[in-house]
Amino acid sequence: MSLPVDLVPPVDLVPPAGAVPSTGAVPSTARRPRLVPVPRRSEPLTLADADLQVPLVTGGTVGYANFDYAASAPAARVAVEAITDLLPRYASVHRGAGLPSALCTRRYERAREQVARFLGCRDDDTVVFTRNTTDSTNLLAHALPADATVVVFDSEHHATLLPWRRPVRLPVPDSPADAVRAVHAALRELRRGEHAPGPLLLAVTGASNVTGEIWPIAELAAAAHRYGARIFVDAAQLAPHRPVDLAAADIDYLALSGHKLYAPFGTGVLAGRADWLDAAPPYLAGGGATALVGDATNDVRWSTGAARHEAGSPNVLGAVALGAVCAALGAPTGTRRSTGSAGSPSDCMPGWPPSTASRC
Repeated sequence: MSLPVDLVPPVDLVPPAGAVPSTGAVPSTARRPRLVPVPRRSEPLTLADADLQVPLVTGGTVGYANFDYAASAPAARVAVEAITDLLPRYASVHRGAGLPSALCTRRYERAREQVARFLGCRDDDTVVFTRNTTDSTNLLAHALPADATVVVFDSEHHATLLPWRRPVRLPVPDSPADAVRAVHAALRELRRGEHAPGPLLLAVTGASNVTGEIWPIAELAAAAHRYGARIFVDAAQLAPHRPVDLAAADIDYLALSGHKLYAPFGTGVLAGRADWLDAAPPYLAGGGATALVGDATNDVRWSTGAARHEAGSPNVLGAVALGAVCAALGAPTGTRRSTGSAGSPSDCMPGWPPSTASRC
């Protein structure tokens, strides 16, 4: 069994003609060049449950028909191959001197690059590995400036609706066009007067796994930026089926889950602008998030970048599997697809792996 990746025509995530560019919502450094996303594949992606047989109450077995993709997609075969290949050389990342640790560190950071390219991230965006979309959204809520206000629709998934400290909830829109109008009206009102709030964030779901509705992300981003707000997109349902390009759509933050993108459970991503993330206290305090720990009680200097919010031992296998799926989904049709485990020459070290039959 295989699942066509592009179930629907590609969504236009390029800002609409006449859209007002972002003013005051992002630092000037955000307009740097960015990674060019690899074209999305149009051929089917082979899944690990392709030969799964299930028993019948009447006896015998039948090929499994999976109707649960909206909640969790089965893992792609490239994800299984990536995990199987790395397990014999599995070690901690960013904290070991041995050869397996160095290799796993390279694979882990390579997975981050694969995710960034898949999402069309800008060169100075941060890509943080999390547990899932809910975890990613809570990380962003944690990183918001203290005086930030979040605008969100009542129709959002709980992961997008509940984490915010100061939400302004808008009624369920009647149509995509009505959603854009409602955002314009709400942000215009919030920016009016002498007591306008501090930073504003619009939080929206890219696609619904309940109604199947696709939100007009580029138009909503343009509306947010017109009033100096930023936009966060829950792309858990969108990314598996439609190309997403953060830079082209002018998306500030985006979250997704591996288990909806044909990777295993337990890995997610928060991608987007670095300034709020670098200014916030670490999401978790612990090893890996520190740049320096002195002798005094409060003598701690925290890292910047993704490490700041990735304390503790990360889910290396999950990240590598997610990177492999992103590389496979982004592979041009007709080219030889990387399995996600047979890496580029930079992943191979002299004398490693010991067996020439193994991939590096």
